[in-house]
Amino acid sequence: MNHYEIVFVVDPQLDTESKLFNKCLDTVKSIDGLTHRSEDIGIRKLAYPINDKNTGHYFLLNIECDPKKLKDVEALFKFDESIMRSSLVKKKRAETEPSSLLTQTVSQLKSDVPSEPIVDVKKNIEEEKKSEEKIIEKSKKEAVESDSESS
Repeated sequence: MNHYEIVFVVDPQLDTESKLFNKCLDTVKSIDGLTHRSEDIGIRKLAYPINDKNTGHYFLLNIECDPKKLKDVEALFKFDESIMRSSLVKKKRAETEPSSLLTQTVSQLKSDVPSEPIVDVKKNIEEEKKSEEKIIEKSKKEAVESDSESS
């Protein structure tokens, strides 16, 4: 079985993005594949407009499956109009740590917060670290749960 990384960008104005993400996870399970990492990265600004849209909802999956059965997963992206872009890349190994896209999104969200008085800076830094750790733990838990469900 080979390792693959799938990234897809969905039109944020359409409501089907979360259903598609869950459908991808279900399809991977149905073809006897393993999900090593699954991340709902969130809405990010696009590098260039796609279909007159400047933002997209990003999703990332790291899976392990038989290459012959991969077409079932690819078929999900082929005819869905809500998908703006998708990328499927073969990887050498399973990746389970949080992606750089997710960590960038978290840091961007933190930088968008307006500045507060100097007195609360230490408290805010501690809260940011805790929330960052929670996000990382959540993504690790999801990966472990999806692995245990697949077994």
